Amino acid sequence: MKLVRITERSRRIVMAGATFSVAVAAGLFVQSGAPTEAAAVVEAPAKTIAPAISASNGLPQWPRFDDTNTAFPIQRVALNVASDQPTRSMPSEVATPLLQCSPRLSAQPAVAALVNLEVTASCLPGARVVISHAGLSFTELLDDEGALAITVPALHEEARFDVTFPNGNVIETSAAVPSLRFYDRAALQWQGETGLQIHALEFGAEYGGTGHVWYGHSRDLSAVIGGNGGFLLRLGDGLSEVSQMVDVYTFPSGSADRDGTVALSVEVEVNGSNCNRDISATSLQMQRGGSPTTRALEIAMPDCGATGDFLVLKNLLQDLTIAQK
Repeated sequence: MKLVRITERSRRIVMAGATFSVAVAAGLFVQSGAPTEAAAVVEAPAKTIAPAISASNGLPQWPRFDDTNTAFPIQRVALNVASDQPTRSMPSEVATPLLQCSPRLSAQPAVAALVNLEVTASCLPGARVVISHAGLSFTELLDDEGALAITVPALHEEARFDVTFPNGNVIETSAAVPSLRFYDRAALQWQGETGLQIHALEFGAEYGGTGHVWYGHSRDLSAVIGGNGGFLLRLGDGLSEVSQMVDVYTFPSGSADRDGTVALSVEVEVNGSNCNRDISATSLQMQRGGSPTTRALEIAMPDCGATGDFLVLKNLLQDLTIAQK
């Protein structure tokens, strides 16, 4: 240990420094060499003990408060209690108007009893809309300019279409589709990644053959030329669990070139989104322009160990009996 010698002069300096520290701690300052008449007196608040200097380290201590006789002010507050009964149901929300925007919807009949829809809403680029027709609904996304062009199979000869926007506004239009009487249609509706699919086996076709029509082999409109076969359209954006999707299979029964049967079934692929839970769907079927019939479906899916397997539901849709024309 290194020893430091303190001389008499140094001791005076140390003592002076200690005295100055005490003066500062007490809130007083005496200018060196200035005469003073009397020491200033500072009174502390009542019931408060001023900080003391510890003999051990020279640091001030926390003040102590004696609140034995302290009286706090009391103010009475009056509360008004309503006697009205609480509202049991909230009022319905009014759709927010789209300022400086006039969405438009048009419908034009097309071949094979289809309808070309065009939606324009320049103030809603990229918006998700719901298109409804004959009890079926599916979601679509507007493009960056707020437009959408889509082809939808008609399910009524007087086909009405509604488009619902995110704020609740609805626009509608209709189109006459007299050619629907020459076609049979089967539709399946669901929500989310359920793995549901319509499969059609035309005239005894095998799985994977040319007569096997489904989402993976949907064909195009040329299939109906001359009554050779049918085609399938899938509607909906399918980008999230809230997406509503529709499969629609169409066969030109009014111009078929042969007799036979089209076997229809609904299949479900077990995947990570639907395993070990219940899924629901709605089927719709109409023949030769007649009134559509609907059925509700709920399936208890197997556990996730069956991922990749398929469930085949053969009784949800009726097979088509085709007679040559």
